Amino acid sequence: MSERAVLSPPGERLPEPATTLPAAGNRGLRAAAISATAATFVLIGIGALVRATGSGLGCPGWPKCFGRWIPPLQYHAVIEYSHRLVTVIDTVLIGVLAAVAAMRYRRARRVFWPSVAAVGLIVLQAALGAAVVKGDLGALLVTAHFMNAMVLAGTLVFATVSAFTLREAIGRVDPLARLARIAAALTFALLAVGAYVRGEGAGLAFSDWPLMNGKVVPALTELRPALHFAHRGLAAAVFILVGWLAARAWGDRNQRAAAAALAVTAAGLFAAQILIGAANVWSRLAPAAITAHVAVAALIWGTLVAAATVARVGSSGR
Repeated sequence: MSERAVLSPPGERLPEPATTLPAAGNRGLRAAAISATAATFVLIGIGALVRATGSGLGCPGWPKCFGRWIPPLQYHAVIEYSHRLVTVIDTVLIGVLAAVAAMRYRRARRVFWPSVAAVGLIVLQAALGAAVVKGDLGALLVTAHFMNAMVLAGTLVFATVSAFTLREAIGRVDPLARLARIAAALTFALLAVGAYVRGEGAGLAFSDWPLMNGKVVPALTELRPALHFAHRGLAAAVFILVGWLAARAWGDRNQRAAAAALAVTAAGLFAAQILIGAANVWSRLAPAAITAHVAVAALIWGTLVAAATVARVGSSGR
């Protein structure tokens, strides 16, 4: 493939050109990126399980659990220790990705910088985790901790997509890529509202679904009902936008199959997420429902970041 990027109008920043590598030259980078990204999403899921089951103090000591390197076979201890173990594994894998990027891909900005940034983000995540515990699970701290995890996941998804498209030129932001970016940005906002709902304990502000206290628009004189209503309303709006993105991408599937597949996947995950959200209410916040809700939310976010990234590959800005 030509190294020449798609031409831009005068005065506009040129897109990033393709990186010339042998066909098998970036297998190590791809493996490192996939491993770090997968471990991060697993960590997010286990973190949700820890919170949903109240296992945050399942291991009162650190780094040992009850003074042992192998935790006792107790429900909360196993869950909490699993979270610690995956955190260590994820940190190592992110370090490996950053090392590979630093040694061999310093000139590939779309791989090098997100890989290095991921190291800082995982360190910040650990610091925020400690602050959450010391801050007695304050809503703002819980939200900051979760949203930093989403930034980390999105950064790694971007690095992974870039690792698979280094031989492709990145074009300008065309209408499809712009729509994908907007969908991803609004999904990020939705995740922040959802995290704050959890932090404030507003998940059961209304005990029915899809209505709220039997109404479409209930009384919103208190914080928790207002937060819950905002979350449901924003979710409905973002779902429509993601559906629109999926339809637009599917119409262009012959030219950009990967973007179309990712957009349609995001819409499917979002539809499932709505039902999982309903299950949270119907089950009175059962741990399985809470964990699934957080895990699928992270997958939707990651899928949209991937769609927004890959939509620019080979784009001519048409």
